[in-house]
Amino acid sequence: MMAFQTINIIDMVEALGEDVASAILFEFSCVQNQEIEEFLKNKAIDFAYKKLSVTYLVLAENGQIAGYFTLTHKPMMIDEGEFQTLSKEKKKKITRFCKMDAAAHTYTASAFLIAQFGKNSHAGETGLTGDLLMNFALDELKAVQRRIGGGLIFLECEENAKLLAFYENDNNRYKRYGLRHADDGKDYVQLLRLF
Repeated sequence: MMAFQTINIIDMVEALGEDVASAILFEFSCVQNQEIEEFLKNKAIDFAYKKLSVTYLVLAENGQIAGYFTLTHKPMMIDEGEFQTLSKEKKKKITRFCKMDAAAHTYTASAFLIAQFGKNSHAGETGLTGDLLMNFALDELKAVQRRIGGGLIFLECEENAKLLAFYENDNNRYKRYGLRHADDGKDYVQLLRLF
């Protein structure tokens, strides 16, 4: 199995300079999702320095970006109806982190968001699987959780059977909790995981 290194994009920029770091990012490609590619190339550095989110690069042994994920912290809202469909155990755990807004009929929680997540289509056979990439993201979140607390992770994705099966598999264990209608007309399935 190949060895991988996870590096914070800010550390990379500080070590190499923004021009060199940007050139490295421009070698990344995600054929399956252009948004993943565009974010890394055009927004990841800016978002990190504005403290909106932080991107972590997963580098293969040859130094090439095998994949990446972007993490942030933001409010997560669960519709009261969707909340009622969760198991009794999940509801009990989630309510430790949620506040009910009776007027809006939603539960709001402070949660970690995996905002971007993808592998490099041009990286060849690095051995980086989606499950391994998710494990790297969860390792970063567990380190943050140990320092500041928190217990919920969420993400959103387009309705895609293969992608949803990946997030809901036995390794990743995300559960659907809602659907968000975006301004661009797309619907995004919302998925939740407890630490």
